[in-house]
Amino acid sequence: WESEAQEIGSTPLVTIRDHYFRIHELHTLLPLIPSGCRLLDVGCGTGFGTLAFSRRSSYVLGVDYSDKMIRWANRLKNDPEYRGEVSSEFSPMWDLACVGTSDSRIEFLQEDVTGLTFDRPPFDVITGQRILINLPSHEIQMKALAQFREHTEAGGMLILTEATLQGHQRTDEYRDPFGLPILEKYWHNNYVDESRFDEWREVGWEVQRDMGFATYTLLSKVIYPTACGPDNCEFLSGANAAAMEMACLFRSQQSVEEIGQEAFLQMYIDRVSYYDKPVAGEISRWVAKNSSKLSDWSRLGHQRLIIASAC
Repeated sequence: WESEAQEIGSTPLVTIRDHYFRIHELHTLLPLIPSGCRLLDVGCGTGFGTLAFSRRSSYVLGVDYSDKMIRWANRLKNDPEYRGEVSSEFSPMWDLACVGTSDSRIEFLQEDVTGLTFDRPPFDVITGQRILINLPSHEIQMKALAQFREHTEAGGMLILTEATLQGHQRTDEYRDPFGLPILEKYWHNNYVDESRFDEWREVGWEVQRDMGFATYTLLSKVIYPTACGPDNCEFLSGANAAAMEMACLFRSQQSVEEIGQEAFLQMYIDRVSYYDKPVAGEISRWVAKNSSKLSDWSRLGHQRLIIASAC
C-alpha cells in the first residue's frame, strides 16, 4: 500500500480502480450514517470517503496502515487547491472543496487496525471499505473486528463494504452463461465468508443485514462486457458512469421492477449515449437480443454492504 500511495496516491483510485462503483457505494452508505455522529473510518486510504462522511458527522477520524496514504489524506484536507482539483474530477455528487482547512472535525492518523493505539472517546459509527479482505486470515479479521468494538459506543453501528466468497461465486455463476470469465481474484485479498457472520458475535457485533449492489453489477459486470467484449471495457468508461447513475436511482432489482426492466434498460442506454454513442449502440443491440435471458439478479455482486450493531 505504500507503493500504491507512492504511484497513484494523488487520486482516489489508489484504493479501488472502479471509481464509479465507489461513488455508488458512498451514495448508498451515506444515508445510513446518523446525522451528527462521531465516526471512525478504518482503512481510510487517501481520505476521499472520509471527507464525504464528514458531511454527516460531528467528528470523523480516518486511520490507515500506510503512512503515505495518511500524508495524502492530510493534503486532501489541508490543501484547498488540490482538494478542489480532486473534487472537480472525482466527486460528481459531493463538493469536497467546501471542507475547511482548519476543520477540527476531521483528523487522520496512521494506525494498525489490529491494534489501535489512539486515545479518543468511543465512536457512534465505524465505517470501512474493503478493510477486512486486506487482512491475511480469518483470525486477524476477527481481531480487527474486536478492536473496532473496543472503540464503539454501546449500541453503535459498524458499516463495512467487503468482497465476499459467496458474492464472487454468485456473480461468476451469473456471468458464465453469457460467456464471461470469472471475476479477477487478487492474491492479497482474503475474501469474507458470509457463512461465518454468526462468529462476529464473539467479538461484539451482531450482523443485522447485508446489502448488495446488484444493479451496478448487472450493468457494469454483465451487460457492458457482454455487449462490448470484456477486453474492450474500462473502469472509467461512459458505460460505467451511466451504470453508477442508474444504480444510484435504482439500487436493486426490486426498485427496478417499479418501472419495469424494459424501461430501466432503455434509460441506461440513453445515459450511455450521453457519454459514448458507439458503446450505447453496442449495448442497445445486445439488449434487443438478450434482455429476456436476464434471470433473477437480485443477489448479484461480489461486494456486500454489511451492517452490524454493537452487542
